[in-house]
Amino acid sequence: MKLGLNTLTIWFGMIMIILVVAGAFTFSFTDVMSDRLFGAKRTGFIIMLFAYAVYRGFRLYQSLKQVRHEE
Repeated sequence: MKLGLNTLTIWFGMIMIILVVAGAFTFSFTDVMSDRLFGAKRTGFIIMLFAYAVYRGFRLYQSLKQVRHEE
């Protein structure tokens, strides 16, 4: 059971990283929601998305490292 849960967690983590980075690039290079989110708020939101992607990447790395250590 634990192996299945770890596999699901790893795949979900990878998908979340891809989605968050894609969202950050979308906000960076297009004018999506530019009428509501502009200036410093937009820049802060983009930085927050990239920071969250780095955090999720670090957590994913730790999970993969733990799975390899348990084998």
